[in-house]
Amino acid sequence: MAIKRICIVGLLLCLANLCCVSEKDIDINEYKISSQCTSLLASDDESLNIYQENNDIYVLGWSKDGKMAYIENRAIDGRGGHDFYFTIIDLVEDKITHQLEKRWYDDDNYGDSPEKALTFTQCIKAYSNEMNTQLKKNNIIMKPCKFQNFPATDSKGNEVTFNVKVLKKELGEFNLMYMSYEIYAEKNNQSKRISSINNKQSEIVKPTGFIKSPYEDRVALVVADAEYVFEGNEVFINFYGCNLSSGFSGKSPTLDAERRGMVFS
Repeated sequence: MAIKRICIVGLLLCLANLCCVSEKDIDINEYKISSQCTSLLASDDESLNIYQENNDIYVLGWSKDGKMAYIENRAIDGRGGHDFYFTIIDLVEDKITHQLEKRWYDDDNYGDSPEKALTFTQCIKAYSNEMNTQLKKNNIIMKPCKFQNFPATDSKGNEVTFNVKVLKKELGEFNLMYMSYEIYAEKNNQSKRISSINNKQSEIVKPTGFIKSPYEDRVALVVADAEYVFEGNEVFINFYGCNLSSGFSGKSPTLDAERRGMVFS
C-alpha cells in the first residue's frame, strides 16, 4: 500500500528558533508544486519526445532574505531508479548555497558491491540530519508554496511578465542543439535582465510560472528546458530570482526585439 504520509525525522526541530513547531508527521505531498511547471513545456512540441513525468519538485520553504529550499526527485529512464537532490538556492545572488545529490539505480543491488537503492521516503529519512543542519543554517522556514501562472504582480499591483531572448541556436557535439539566451522581467514598458546563459545544450527553453516568497516582493521564476538524455529529451527545471519592485529601467527588450526581428521563445 502506498505510503501517503512521510515522517521526516527531526526535520522540523531545526525551526524551533524561527517558529513554534513541534516534531510531527507531515505530508510531503503538500510541498509538491504543480506538474504544470513541466507540462506546459511538453505541450509545445510533441516531437521532442519529452518525459515530463520525471520531474517532481517539493518546495520546502523560504528564508526572509531570499533563499529557497527544495527537493527534486527524478525518475531514471533506462536503468530505472531515481535521482534525489536537496538544494538551497540564494535567489538574490542566483547561486546554490548547498546541494545534496544522491543517485539510486534499480540494479545497484547486483554486482560485486551491491548497495540497496533507497526509495524517496527512505532518502528523506536517511539524510534528515544534513537537511536539518542546512535548513537551520540558511534560516529556512518550512511552509508549502504554490506554483503560479503568469503574470506575476508586484506589491503595488503592477503586472510583471518574463521573456527569454534567444541569442544563438546551433548544432554542436553529437548533432545536439546548443543555445545562448537571456532572461528578462518586464513591467510598465521597462525591463531588467535576470540572467544570461551561454552555450547550453537544450532544444527549447521557456518560463513556465513562478513561486512567490511569503516574506518579500520576490519570486523564484521557474524556467524549464528540454535537454537530450539517453533516448530522448527530458525536462529540467531551473529557478531564477527576481525582485518585483526594483531594478527596472530602460525600454522593453521584447518590443525592441520585435522591431529588429529577434526571436523570443
